[in-house]
Amino acid sequence: MFSAGKPRKLLATAVAAGAAAAALTACGPAGSSGGGNSLTVSYSQVVADELPLWIAADSGLFTKQGLDVKLTSVSGSDGFPALVSGQTQLASIGASEMVAGAGSGAQVSYLATLTPVFPYQMYAKVNNGAELRGKKIGITSLSGSIYVATLLALKQFGLTTNDVQLINLGSVTNLNNALVAGSVDAALSHPPASTTIEGSGYHSVLDLAKQNIPTSNVGIAALKSYVSGNKDQITKFMAALQEAITREKSDQQYAISELQKHLQVNDPKALQETWQYYAQEVLPDVPTPTVAQLQTSKDALTKTPGVSSLDLSGIIDQQFFPPTRS
Repeated sequence: MFSAGKPRKLLATAVAAGAAAAALTACGPAGSSGGGNSLTVSYSQVVADELPLWIAADSGLFTKQGLDVKLTSVSGSDGFPALVSGQTQLASIGASEMVAGAGSGAQVSYLATLTPVFPYQMYAKVNNGAELRGKKIGITSLSGSIYVATLLALKQFGLTTNDVQLINLGSVTNLNNALVAGSVDAALSHPPASTTIEGSGYHSVLDLAKQNIPTSNVGIAALKSYVSGNKDQITKFMAALQEAITREKSDQQYAISELQKHLQVNDPKALQETWQYYAQEVLPDVPTPTVAQLQTSKDALTKTPGVSSLDLSGIIDQQFFPPTRS
């Protein structure tokens, strides 16, 4: 069960927000270009998944492409509404937000995937996942990537949301702090926070990351109308993003300095582990989006209105990062 009401009621609230945002698409400035080569790009969590964006901005790769890109951090619940209302031109969000938003009627496209697997481990102090029955499990939202991954983890433990208390903490930072403080009994997390969590006596009872379950924990989204009217700007943006991905993988020293700056982490061990995991294991060489990456969220959100009938192939746009031929 949830800490505030039943799952159906809470999901309905999340969907209502998506529906309101979709309505803005029909009557607002959602197709605006952001002013020529100026783009506002949101990201919803301060996590290492966003490192390619930080590198592209801080090392001048967007400027090199003739773009004026403003990166803005918004709450997880605000990223999708900001995109469809035209406040941002691109959004770095997860597959679950895309699927829920598209189910509510928003005309959106997924253009790139930066994290094509769930980069999480379930941390707890119990012997195994089945012992989490009746315990408090932290999540960050009612439809985000951690929520979907938590549902998958519970299923592997032989549990459902009726068997635990899901505590909505609003952000990754709040979730990690609550776990360390003991306010919740378990939660999904990833580097660099995992170093502190393990130091607080928790251990992993499930490693979703090693299972390589297809998803898009973080990817780049846009309105279809913006894509059709601004292909040149998006092509330049993606060229900078690709160059940033290459640098993240090849320039360890610079990448770690960017992680330290944006994550505000100073522990060398935690920073090294974070770079190693994301740059060498998670981040794809080419961030091609796929239907399979959205399917996991569609399967988890089938009770969300509009989701079960979605044609995911209509959301995926591979024109900027075509699949490579094997």
